[in-house]
Amino acid sequence: MLELLGTYTSENASQAREDAHRCIIASLADPNTYIMDHLLVLKPVSFLEGERIHDLLDVFVREKLVGYLEFYSKSKEYISSIGLDHEANVRKMRVLTFLQLAEETQEMSFSYLQSQLQLKPEQVEPFIIEALKTKLVYARMDQSQKKVTVTNVAHRTFGRTQWEALRDTILTWKNNLAVVKESMKTIMNAQIP
Repeated sequence: MLELLGTYTSENASQAREDAHRCIIASLADPNTYIMDHLLVLKPVSFLEGERIHDLLDVFVREKLVGYLEFYSKSKEYISSIGLDHEANVRKMRVLTFLQLAEETQEMSFSYLQSQLQLKPEQVEPFIIEALKTKLVYARMDQSQKKVTVTNVAHRTFGRTQWEALRDTILTWKNNLAVVKESMKTIMNAQIP
């Protein structure tokens, strides 16, 4: 479906309106699909901007759990009319919120996660375990100190900021390798009598 939607241009995007709608719903309903920012750049999906389905996709791409709950409170009938399960959406939004929180800070207390994810105290640890199973975030859980330390996280959106950070990291690596190379040359030249 994505490949098909990728073939449309601005001129004919309106013809794929129904396909774009179905693609968004399928992505939202898929329990294993969390990263959906690539849908927003598809011309047929862009054509839906301003409609509730596009607004819902935008919530799943950019918002936290609170944003979804606000959308749901205004659009309960709409969510069920397009065949989406509210509880499944909440589970997915909790994982997405956790990813976003992990991007912002490496160490989070259980109480912070409890409030941000609207969980009961006994639900925090099982939630973290489920979030780790997605392989979108890697972390260590410290049960005694009731905190989680994130070691790696997938970005929900990969835009200009992430590209710039990647560029900076690669430049740092390049500079570090140049220093290592020069050090090796110095060592090699020092060893030759």
